Amino acid sequence: MTRLFEKIEVTDLRPIRQIVLEKLRKAIMDGSFEPGDRLVETAIAEGMGVSRTPVREAFRQLEIEGLAENVPRRGTVVKGISKSDILEIYQIREVLEGLAFRLACSNISEAKIIELKNKLIKMDECIDHDEIYEYWKYHGEFHDSILYLSNNQRLIDQMKQIYEYLSKLRNFTLVMNKRRRVAMTEHKALIEAFEKKDKDLAEQIGRDHTLSAKQFLTNEIHLF
Repeated sequence: MTRLFEKIEVTDLRPIRQIVLEKLRKAIMDGSFEPGDRLVETAIAEGMGVSRTPVREAFRQLEIEGLAENVPRRGTVVKGISKSDILEIYQIREVLEGLAFRLACSNISEAKIIELKNKLIKMDECIDHDEIYEYWKYHGEFHDSILYLSNNQRLIDQMKQIYEYLSKLRNFTLVMNKRRRVAMTEHKALIEAFEKKDKDLAEQIGRDHTLSAKQFLTNEIHLF
């Protein structure tokens, strides 16, 4: 387990508990830890070069987030994400992403619109050449750029957490070419709303974008 983590850099000035939490959350999200795996406090603390206190605090937060649970005689184990968890997350994302797109529409500049268009061009090229990992790189940058334009830090924090949760579904959604093409149409419609400064339309596209992804999971792979 110590191999999973590097020592925390002394130049990272964020609270230790936050760094530990983010590293553990990412390890669960990217599959380094699988459902049922034990999270061993001492091993993680040693691997990151920290005391056990911030690790213990991170465990408690992971339990609150539903990513881990305390099991008698086993300790803290990875819980993963259930189908009901995913459905609830999509319900929350629908509202928050709509809000993020609405706020971004009020703040976006012509230069930023051009930047987003360029990212869409890159994403289209990745789809044409079936470059999945590069596609996800630009896709993440596209959504992050819009999210930060909301200028609402609490919203940004909540949405980043939701994006991390849903990253586990990539093998089911945008990795499949059909969903990627639909998503690109939705992204381009959003840019048009930004150009028109139509906040209502931008918010509706944000909601519809989330509903479309959830509907795809329902109809195409029968996840729900």
